[in-house]
Amino acid sequence: MSLLDRAVRTVNRLLSQNFGPLSTAAYHAANAYAKSYNNLNYDMRTNGEYTLLDRLARFETKTVFDVGANKGEYANACLTRFRDAELHAFELVPETYAKFVANVRSDRVVANHFGLSDTPGSVEINVNPRKDGLSSLIEGTAINRGTWTKRSVEVVRGDDYCAERGIARIDFLKIDVEGAEHLVLEGFSRMLSEGRISVIQFEYGMINIYAKFLLLDFWRVLTGHGFVLGPIMPRGAAFRSYDPRDETFQGPPNFVAVHASRPEIIQAVRLR
Repeated sequence: MSLLDRAVRTVNRLLSQNFGPLSTAAYHAANAYAKSYNNLNYDMRTNGEYTLLDRLARFETKTVFDVGANKGEYANACLTRFRDAELHAFELVPETYAKFVANVRSDRVVANHFGLSDTPGSVEINVNPRKDGLSSLIEGTAINRGTWTKRSVEVVRGDDYCAERGIARIDFLKIDVEGAEHLVLEGFSRMLSEGRISVIQFEYGMINIYAKFLLLDFWRVLTGHGFVLGPIMPRGAAFRSYDPRDETFQGPPNFVAVHASRPEIIQAVRLR
């Protein structure tokens, strides 16, 4: 370590621990900047999610899966951009599913009142009645305060769903299921091993602590199936190798994986 590095660390240590409220204020300001820099942002209009869809719209997209469809905002964004696509939506919670059906009106949508997972059958979900987007199969209610109830819901495997409906390929698979993303991926093991999914978007956050499935695991699974991946940033996807320093849960919340057989898509959506 150089003398300059040592001096900087010493100054930072002194400033951060010895000035009371001033040190606290500096910490909060620096933390807020770091979150913004790392794109800890759930607004699809500004966090890069709509940018990703806009760039994907240049390519032929026939089949879209929206797993964890919530109230339908994302589905409508896809329908607007992918004019020829059929969208298969999956939403577990009855009240949320009703909102989805009310908000998304298109004959190109197949709305399913069940979820996708690694094993078919009935499972228990933790429901937050006041915040639709927080309901999860993963027990991580300590992250978000509020009232929680448990419901029994139905899930199927993605592979089985595709086989029953004759779906040979998924052009775009979006997964936002509050920590159960890895279970959805496991349910698509056959489609993944056969290279039948082109693009996958998934969410990652503190709930993954409880799921015990880290970014490292996503990288291992998806690169093992021939994908390149990276975080979604406002100006594109930052494709890169896994770095354990990214396991901060401080952003970004969304990642994209593109199969290596689609270099034209990789080039189109990468960070600029």
